[in-house]
Amino acid sequence: MIAIVTLPLCLVSCASTQGLGVPAAELRAATGSNLLTVPSEHVYEVTDIELLGPAATSELGKSVQDKVEPSGFMVMHDGVITQAELSVSVAGLHEASFVLTEPTVLRREGRDDSVVYATGTLSVEGIEQHSTQLKLTPSEISDKSAEFDVSFAVPATLLIAGGATGFGDVSAHISLTAKDQN
Repeated sequence: MIAIVTLPLCLVSCASTQGLGVPAAELRAATGSNLLTVPSEHVYEVTDIELLGPAATSELGKSVQDKVEPSGFMVMHDGVITQAELSVSVAGLHEASFVLTEPTVLRREGRDDSVVYATGTLSVEGIEQHSTQLKLTPSEISDKSAEFDVSFAVPATLLIAGGATGFGDVSAHISLTAKDQN
């Protein structure tokens, strides 16, 4: 027995395609930026810090200021602080340090406000407070130096754990100098 199977060929008309093109992303650049240049990276070292508050330390004047020992660094890449670490010790007071944990954009397109907030870990005498925000107001940023006014509220948990009282808000003026890139 021979069986013949036939399958009908159906011609189906092509339906119109509905925009099967590749989706496009829109790129925007800041005014005055040049997308073809390689972003520069600057490393700054902390050279000086002037305590502006709390009032108790500023009232003591020069005697406290002479005993302030700052150390640390900041790395800035194309207008963004990518790394930063600041330590301050004052004779007779506790040592405090701040380590940046999130990049901080210094300038935003279309905003005139120069105040930015840096998020990181604040440590007083080895006891850490995560997600602490520092209020930064840049006063000068160049290839050779940078200066910021910094203020932050010291969390009560750090004050109690570190045995310090009387410090609520701390403010300072920080000066940094660029390291040679050679």
